[in-house]
Amino acid sequence: MDAFAPAQAAAKSEADDRYQVRSRLEIVATLRAVLSRRALVTVHSGREFIVTAVLAVNPDFEEVIFDYGVDRAMTERLLQASPLEIVTQLDNIRIELAAARAEAVSFEGAPAFRIRLPEAMTRLQRREYYRIRIPLGRPLRCQVTPDPERTEQTVMLRVADLSCGGAALVDVPPSLAPVAGMVYRQCRIALPDLGTVTADLFVVHVHPDTTRAVPTVRFSGQFLGINDATRALIQRYINRIEREKRARQ
Repeated sequence: MDAFAPAQAAAKSEADDRYQVRSRLEIVATLRAVLSRRALVTVHSGREFIVTAVLAVNPDFEEVIFDYGVDRAMTERLLQASPLEIVTQLDNIRIELAAARAEAVSFEGAPAFRIRLPEAMTRLQRREYYRIRIPLGRPLRCQVTPDPERTEQTVMLRVADLSCGGAALVDVPPSLAPVAGMVYRQCRIALPDLGTVTADLFVVHVHPDTTRAVPTVRFSGQFLGINDATRALIQRYINRIEREKRARQ
């Protein structure tokens, strides 16, 4: 891996230095846990992303090896991109890594790619994002496009709670059939009088919802690749709902 320059803080973290891990032993142990749990991993740069998995963690060679991904063309575009952001979940803790670049390799006879073992990672527990329940009297809707090639066909889902990191969506029709690891592109949440949040939503958890007359599901998702301006917009909405709740008390 001598051809790799050390990964710098190229990908903007969603947490500050309080959540940075720089212990080499801890980084290796965490990545090996991601491997053993077969946790889903997203690798993205700008609007390009793939869902993949860790295949090997080799500290002796300063490398982490990932599956090539189902979308070969997308993977090859990411191999030309720099920098890369890598996100996964482990025990409900969001793990973020940054890589200066990636390189195609062969692993056990199959296509794969590798990055340099990172010098730092971010571990961000869900509670670090303040999550607010959306009042039923002030419903919020999320427009989801199930098929990115058929953008005219959308589904409106109710937002049960919202944070700067993601949202929980309910009233999910059976036809949508979300599965952990799926990514819905260009989801839109219109925040009244503030603006519209547009983001890709990575499905983290899917739960049955038996509170309805007809059983359905609800799911929680992470926003991928949102910028500081979008986070600020969400935070303004959260602050406004909190002020309104306090005023009614």
